[in-house]
Amino acid sequence: MDSELPKQGKRLKYTKFRKGIAIIMAALLPGLGHFFLGLFIRGLTFIVLLLLDIFAMLYVVSDGLRINIPLLILLGLFIPVLYFYNVYDVLQSADYMVRYRRKPDRNAQMDARGQQSSPFYAWERGLSFAVLLVVGGGLMILFRMKPRWLGNFFEDYGFLTLAILLILIGLLVFLREVGLSVKRKKVKERG
Repeated sequence: MDSELPKQGKRLKYTKFRKGIAIIMAALLPGLGHFFLGLFIRGLTFIVLLLLDIFAMLYVVSDGLRINIPLLILLGLFIPVLYFYNVYDVLQSADYMVRYRRKPDRNAQMDARGQQSSPFYAWERGLSFAVLLVVGGGLMILFRMKPRWLGNFFEDYGFLTLAILLILIGLLVFLREVGLSVKRKKVKERG
């Protein structure tokens, strides 16, 4: 029966199977689905963020520190948010890869090597991943070593730092949305 199926039908069946496997792997461990799809940098990003969150939670609840409940709640809520965003991103990545293989990407541009470079892979080639690894690794070392000054900082300014961090994240999201709405208006005006 498989030999009777047209070649395109087999390919579609294989891509659906591949997408399903990627989702199952992403559900097991954040980042694994991206590894399966060949998006190694994205997969490593999710794994580093998960490890950083776990290290931070262990540091906050460690002996010798007053437990900062709001920070602990925020760190605890970050795990399911990261998990579900990871599964969502694997779904979107698998769909994009299937669509891109069928027809060329309209948004793709030529990179310095003369190859098509899509905005979809921008994170894969950027400096931001290197910064994430360096900062994440440094924070993990600090959380493991538990220096006294860091403990004093969390005891004295932990709540204030958390509030300022949330305000900054809110402002960044607000500015991003304003920028996107301005771009949409310009596109509509051009028509």
